[in-house]
Amino acid sequence: MLGWSPEMFWKATAAEFEMTVEGLSGNVRGRPFISREEVRRIAAEHGVRPSLKSNPSAKTVGG
Repeated sequence: MLGWSPEMFWKATAAEFEMTVEGLSGNVRGRPFISREEVRRIAAEHGVRPSLKSNPSAKTVGG
């Protein structure tokens, strides 16, 4: 449904996944689903990973 490869799916951030699902469903909330403080806490606990935006082989869904 997302049109992502398994590698792209597992590399996506929670925010990227949520925005994709919202966009595909047409149910865009227009507000963050997670606070910046929560993102900082999770990053400190699990480390920072690169965004899909930095992946040169990433493809746009529906584009």
